[in-house]
Amino acid sequence: MKQRLQINAFSLVEILVAVAILGLLVGVSGAAYQKAMGKASLAAEVSAGKSLTQAYFLAASENGGRYLPAWDNDATNQTVLNANGKPLSRPEPKCRYPFRLAPYFNYQMEGTILVNRNEAQIIRQMGSSGTWYDYGLSAFPALGINRYLVGGRVGANGSIDYPAECIQTLAQTEKSVIVFISAGITEVDGYEYVTPPNGPRGQWSSANWTKDSDPGNYGYVAARFDGKAVAGFLDGSVRILSLEELRDMRLWSKNAALANDPNYRVQ
Repeated sequence: MKQRLQINAFSLVEILVAVAILGLLVGVSGAAYQKAMGKASLAAEVSAGKSLTQAYFLAASENGGRYLPAWDNDATNQTVLNANGKPLSRPEPKCRYPFRLAPYFNYQMEGTILVNRNEAQIIRQMGSSGTWYDYGLSAFPALGINRYLVGGRVGANGSIDYPAECIQTLAQTEKSVIVFISAGITEVDGYEYVTPPNGPRGQWSSANWTKDSDPGNYGYVAARFDGKAVAGFLDGSVRILSLEELRDMRLWSKNAALANDPNYRVQ
């Protein structure tokens, strides 16, 4: 008598259930991975903020208490070195803060100026080496500087924009305000400077931040961490602040802080 061969197979329902479970596991794993990557990116930018604020204070301490200008037109006639120790040839990278501050963090561009995605974005825009790469590095640091209210923008004739508003020396630091903050444009997670919510150079958009927002509508501040940005203050502290919190002018301006006016306007 022949024995019947018994085949154990999954039913269609069992296969569908298995596929659904696998999909759920993949989705959970993907979400966990994205969350972990987000935390790592935030931590990297916080570390950059600490390094930059420490370097900024050190530069002032070694230069007679004068804060490094955010833009210094006088640097066009000076020798300013890139990360490879070679003199910069173009005037703009000399004038912007990154290469002039670099000696005070030992030219460790990765982890200070280059953080997370912005190096790859700079390379895509400018190339991986040479004059244009240096130009991009100077123009698109991950954290922009509070140009008009700390350090200042020094013009061709040596004058400084908004002198009554700008903190220029250690002696003027009655109140600690933002000096570096997460910055960007639509193409790059970085920009050389930022402007506060109530001027100078215009006001921020009143719209809420979304992942598709243009940082240019918010003074080039990029709230890329779920609507929050990393801000380094003159006292060396680093805070993670929402865009709504950053609308408080007391965080940006010594005059606003002294007047205790969150809606202060720079004239």
